[in-house]
Amino acid sequence: MKATPETLLVLIAVTILLTLGYASASTIVKPGERIQAAIDAAKPGETIEVYSGTYQESLQIGKQIVLRGIDSGSGLPQVVTDRGSAITIKGSGVILEGIWAKSASGWTGDAGILVTSNSNILRNNMASGSGNTGILLQMCVNNTLSGNVAQSNGNEGIFLKNCSRCLLTENQLKGNRYGIKMTGCYGTRVIGNTFADNKFNAIYLTNSQSNLIERNYAGGSDSGLTMETCKDNIVRKNDFVGNDKGISVSYLDTGKDTKSSGKGVVISYSSMPSDDAVSSNNSIYQNNLTNRQNAYDTSQNYWDNGKLGNNYSDFNDPAEGCTGKKVCDSQHRIPGGSSVDEFPQAAPVRVKGRLTGLAGAVLQLFQTSFVPGGQMWVNYSSPTNKEAWAGIIDSGGKSESIFGQSILYLGQNITKDVALTAPDREGSFKLRMVDENGSVILSLPFNVTVASLNASPSSVGMCENIAVTYRGASGQKNDWIGMFKAGSSDAVSRQTLDGRESGTVTFSMSQSGNVEFRMFSAGASAPLVTSNPVEITAISKTKVIAEPSHVSPGGTVTVTYWGAPASGTGIIGMYGMTRPDKEALEKRGLGGASCGSFTWRLPSSAGQYDFRMFQSDITSYNQGGYVNLAQSNVVTVS
Repeated sequence: MKATPETLLVLIAVTILLTLGYASASTIVKPGERIQAAIDAAKPGETIEVYSGTYQESLQIGKQIVLRGIDSGSGLPQVVTDRGSAITIKGSGVILEGIWAKSASGWTGDAGILVTSNSNILRNNMASGSGNTGILLQMCVNNTLSGNVAQSNGNEGIFLKNCSRCLLTENQLKGNRYGIKMTGCYGTRVIGNTFADNKFNAIYLTNSQSNLIERNYAGGSDSGLTMETCKDNIVRKNDFVGNDKGISVSYLDTGKDTKSSGKGVVISYSSMPSDDAVSSNNSIYQNNLTNRQNAYDTSQNYWDNGKLGNNYSDFNDPAEGCTGKKVCDSQHRIPGGSSVDEFPQAAPVRVKGRLTGLAGAVLQLFQTSFVPGGQMWVNYSSPTNKEAWAGIIDSGGKSESIFGQSILYLGQNITKDVALTAPDREGSFKLRMVDENGSVILSLPFNVTVASLNASPSSVGMCENIAVTYRGASGQKNDWIGMFKAGSSDAVSRQTLDGRESGTVTFSMSQSGNVEFRMFSAGASAPLVTSNPVEITAISKTKVIAEPSHVSPGGTVTVTYWGAPASGTGIIGMYGMTRPDKEALEKRGLGGASCGSFTWRLPSSAGQYDFRMFQSDITSYNQGGYVNLAQSNVVTVS
């Protein structure tokens, strides 16, 4: 039968659909099947999707394919081997994503993922628990590693050997001996990676030049950045915090230049005295230096870019002209040699309860402690380059519920305030911002505590000390505790807590009656908690007490008195013990209060002193002598 034009059109459409369907189809590998068989059968450009499960294989990829892990319900698919590398990429143009690769081999040439070719993309993979290296690149160019997690490997998280023009960005390196190691590398960019608790060096460069180390965060290592025999590198805008050394640079060959940069910088030359130091043309600027040892340079390097230098935690005093200014008034000479930061920056003001991260990520809690089930106001900015979520975990890593869910979507490049609900039990917790892989972007600790307030003793005399012990304050600077007469809404006296969540403050009352104590969060009108009542009793006897009884020359004591004259004429004088009443070293009037206290500074001369309370001052009332009402204990100055 002759085909009609309409029939031909239908046949052509069906043929196109079948062809498109065939070209876009993916090969699926499930547990029990072999990934290598799918790789061998694949044509260049095809995609292989691997479902969750453990695959005991040592994969060899020698052609341009996409190998993608699919979480089908039990996490990333794992490629595991006892010998050799778990995945070896020998062909160029390979895309590897969403795979957990692990090799038990400790040989220096093996890794979870080994790359020996060019122009590959490795993204969102897990390279953890290998005996040697998580991800190893050798003799290659133009590879991109993005969003990978390399942790708890025997040596390096990521290791580049003789590789150039690669990009390493937004990877997380945790708990390795070395985070990222680069040997013989040129033109590689290490940008926006996070390093935590790598034993020796977060970033380690040897014999490498013209690389860019920018916007990385590293903490908890022996050194944030170590460079040996390197030159012409740029290290800028990094945060190296809480390391023993921020950056350590060594010059091991007197025939070559070396330079380093970063935050918290230590530069040392093993074979070149500082008098002969040469420039190695590395530029160090706009880094935050907050480490045990910030900066040491026996060479001549650029510690600013002509406009801005670095922040130094040990160079930020008002005397150095740093307060309230972007650039300090004084130059900062770098210890060890002749290098100078011409434009040191004032360290940024730290806001309690606020963390900032890469790509504009921000988390801020306005309190550090909350009552169980209480409201938690959070300000956040999600990163500009990825979606983010928020979650709460306890000290044991167990997830807590947010709005009945374990995680809250924050979006991408969004700034917002949101009210969360604190866990309904006491303990230490963390509010974490994570990406789609569960990798931590920011982690902010907080406590959940049942507020309590106890005043002791329950009965005291007027002007005697009352110890008020508290816990569960919100942690804001202007939290306060007030003393109130029973039934009154007006505080008799108050003390701010300066951000402390727990502690003890001392009050006293000069009138008899019943009082109680109330603790308030900053700006709140209702108290968090109210104490037990305390009875204030009148004291009929007259006395003076000075505490402490032993001070250093020029030290201070608190002098408390009881039974002052109701007429308001009373005075207290400070005396050397043998001085007569008329020869006081200093006198103070008491006013109309029957009891009270003073802080008194003792003389700088060693000796013994006392304090005496009188009915009045004889110079005012033309008395023949002082009427001594009470005399304190002896205070020794020595």
